[in-house]
Amino acid sequence: MLLAFFLSHSASPHTVGQWRLPRSFQGLRYDRPAYWEHVARTAERGGIDTIFLSDSYSIYETYRGSSDDTLRFAVQCPRHDPLPLIPLMARVTERVGFVTTLSTAFLPPFWTARTFATLDHLTEGRVGWNLVTTAGEQEGRQFGQPLDEHDTRYRRADEYLRLCQTLWDSWAPDAVLADRVNGVFADPSKVARIDFDGDFFASHGRFTVPHSPQGRPLIAQAGSSGAGTAFAGRHAELVFGLRHSAQGRREFVGKVREATRAAGRADDAVRILWGIVPIVAETREEALRKQQAIRDHVTVEAGLTMLSAFLNTDLSRFDPDAPFPDIGETSGIRGHLAAITQDFPAETSLGDIARHFAAGQGPHVVGTPAEVADQLQTLLEEGGDGFICITHTLPGCMDEFVDLVIPELRRRGLRPDGYAHATLRERVQAGPWYGPRGLPRIDAAGVVPAQN
Repeated sequence: MLLAFFLSHSASPHTVGQWRLPRSFQGLRYDRPAYWEHVARTAERGGIDTIFLSDSYSIYETYRGSSDDTLRFAVQCPRHDPLPLIPLMARVTERVGFVTTLSTAFLPPFWTARTFATLDHLTEGRVGWNLVTTAGEQEGRQFGQPLDEHDTRYRRADEYLRLCQTLWDSWAPDAVLADRVNGVFADPSKVARIDFDGDFFASHGRFTVPHSPQGRPLIAQAGSSGAGTAFAGRHAELVFGLRHSAQGRREFVGKVREATRAAGRADDAVRILWGIVPIVAETREEALRKQQAIRDHVTVEAGLTMLSAFLNTDLSRFDPDAPFPDIGETSGIRGHLAAITQDFPAETSLGDIARHFAAGQGPHVVGTPAEVADQLQTLLEEGGDGFICITHTLPGCMDEFVDLVIPELRRRGLRPDGYAHATLRERVQAGPWYGPRGLPRIDAAGVVPAQN
């Protein structure tokens, strides 16, 4: 199974209140280099495929029309720029990958292409781009520009990526000669001039960065609307899914595979990672205590603050003790709305759903190393290619996963002992050994049952 750690350059990435947990940030600060160096070394020690860095450009102010609760409860706030973290983490590691979020809504494609080409050089081929179109209206106000409507955002993103790809491909892999004898650094005939005029963007001239180790960054995507899924089918190599039921996961996989085929690509061209919250300890009782501590630090108000921002709807208008309301059309994250309306029982209260999302967003996978491995194996048999581990007690939850769960997965043959591929793209494209189904069950003695 492919594995990623889900983080953000924040005191409170994805589990509201995690900064208050007694084991969080002991001796470390999220805004200092030592913390991120520790994160990177831990991920590489466990053979994790990539560290995924989420991002947004605003402090949420959807709930009650104010950002006060966002600040009060540290709801994914404060949030620093993740891009500078990548060279910082790359310099203390050799193989783990780095996928970071960048929106197509605000920055010019030339700037984005140049940044990712530079990072691909600095990481020696270990960088990926989580391409987002931005749904939050407040983010548009931060930049002083309105957001396009939903489907237009994806048409804009399609052209944005096409221009970036044109720029990345403009230097031939052998364009740099570095011929000291004849004094020729690059062959001009192998560096194409760009003359791009689209509906949204234009670029003219030659790109400034030579061909990078991967050629292009790995493209990741998380949109699950119709337009988002179609975009992923055309362009993505890695897709993140967040569903809370077996039926929801099957439907998500089916839609992604259908979109991939519609784009003329092979089914396995896109790898799917499920968002989960792994909570592991040497005993089940201790794991359950950790889970309860996470839940105890999430208030209903904090949960509603986060969920209001995700759905771009002020949920303070509704009774938190009543079932989740019909909020109609939303310009927010439609994948979250689908998970709520399709994966949770109809009688689940708005407050309970909000607290669940604020306690990590994804399904909790709780127990001993063997129990967690069992649950991951069962989830993988329902479809998909691996997991993105949503963090909670930082950085300890990553150390616990690496020290306790990874050895168990390796014992079962579900993870390698190290890294077999140099670049992130090679690792992702290699994918799981056994495919999405038919994974071998290994008994307590380490014996693999005979396979047909």
